[in-house]
Amino acid sequence: MKFRNKIILVLMLTLSQPLYALDMKSIVAYPVPFNPEKTKLIVDNPAASFGAHKVLLSIFDVNGDMVLKKTLSAFPVYWNGRNGGGRLVKPGLYIIKIEIDDDNGDYGKKIIRILVDY
Repeated sequence: MKFRNKIILVLMLTLSQPLYALDMKSIVAYPVPFNPEKTKLIVDNPAASFGAHKVLLSIFDVNGDMVLKKTLSAFPVYWNGRNGGGRLVKPGLYIIKIEIDDDNGDYGKKIIRILVDY
């Protein structure tokens, strides 16, 4: 019987600081349905600021195609209904994804669905 030498590699990942999830329940988008000809969509956090250093806003259409991606500094966030090329988006369902990171290792992600109507 022949035995082949096998090498088993064990990789352990350790974090110097634990990661904690931020409570994102207070982040809301209004008005719904949203009409960019009448008002701007407001994504608001009525609670105290997270003190985040990186807030990433991504907006997708119902097919999952990227409409807009922006790095932000604070709340509230205003969207004028325009895509990355400056054109008004078509009426329909859109998905807003907000990701927040800070220096403490805290993070948060929230998905909000909105209806754009003219």
